[in-house]
Order: sequence, then structure tokens, then C-alpha cells
Amino acid sequence: MKSHKLMCLALALGLSACAYKAEPVSSPAYNVPLSYSSKISGKWLLAIEADRFATTVRPSGYGCAAHKYPLDLQGSFESSVRQTLENVFAQLEVVDKPVPADQLAARGAKGMILVRADNIRGRLDVLPGVFSSTMRTRVELVTALTVDGRRGRLLGKTVEGDAEAESEAGFACEGGSKSLADAAGEAMRDNVRALAEALGNAPKLR
Repeated sequence: MKSHKLMCLALALGLSACAYKAEPVSSPAYNVPLSYSSKISGKWLLAIEADRFATTVRPSGYGCAAHKYPLDLQGSFESSVRQTLENVFAQLEVVDKPVPADQLAARGAKGMILVRADNIRGRLDVLPGVFSSTMRTRVELVTALTVDGRRGRLLGKTVEGDAEAESEAGFACEGGSKSLADAAGEAMRDNVRALAEALGNAPKLR
């Protein structure tokens, strides 16, 4: 880590860019407000398409402008969705791709849940201070949620999640990765909580 910082300092002095990868951890939501006391009965299939939840965030303005911050939420988002929805459905089976409605009965499933990443937006601002700078980040996530039963569409909804975080800029602006990871983690939790709330409160799934 120390050698990476020294390398980035040398590159920054040479007006070259350094990439600090933000790595948010899985952020499931367990405090989901539901109108029902029991889980949704039966077996449900779940497919998650999270490939669009990867981007690179660059600082606005001139502060730390030589740096960039790759942000990849695919793995952590998939884990967050699965862990959250396991508390909403009695039986959940994760599948690699959506299963057609005419094949649900053969698999003993009541429906097919598809959570698809639609858009990710990240913003990073550098706030100068007297002795040090602060990195302020905001992450916004948009997902598309659909549920198909054996006889047709049961639910369709667009779900959003957003959050902000701050961290000291630190040595050679590496603090931006922590701030971005924190904001992304909270945005994921906000998003999956809304997903669980939409599913858990849907009368057609009961």
C-alpha cells in the first residue's frame, strides 16, 4: 500500500493520473417496513443482472483532477439483493437468467423475479480546507424490478437508491475511494430496501 501511494505521488507530480478502486462491501437491508408479518409463501426464482453497475468517477473541478476512481458494484449488489430478499420470501432460488413463464410450473416455482441494474451515477467533489481537503461523494442507483407469474406479469417497478459520504482527501487524494465506497454501500442498502418493500407489500405475490 505504501509503495502504491509513493507511485501515485510521483505520477501526480508528473501530471499523470492514478486510479483508486472503490470496493464497497455487501450491504443488505434487514429493517424493511412490510404490511405483512409472514414471508411470501412458495418457491420463487430470482435473476439479477448487475453488469451496468460499474463505472469510473472523476472529481469535479481541479482538485485531485489527475485521479480517477473505478467503482464496480456487481458482486456486492448481487449479494445484497439475495441476502435481503431471503428475509421476504419463504423459498428463493437464484438462477443465472430469467426463466420463461411456461417453464415455471415444471420447476415448481410460483414466479420469476428479475432485478436489473439500469443506471449508476457518481459524483465526487473536493472541498478545500485550512489544513486538509475533504472528499464528498454521492452515488445514485436505479434498478428495474419485474415479477412474472405463471399467467403473466405480477409487478413492474423502477426503484432508486442514493447516499452521500465524506472522507479526508489524505495522501495523494486516495481518500476519495473510501468516500465513494461508503456512499455506494449506503446507496445499495437504500436500493435493496426499496426493492424488498415493493415485493413484500405486493398483494399479487401473496
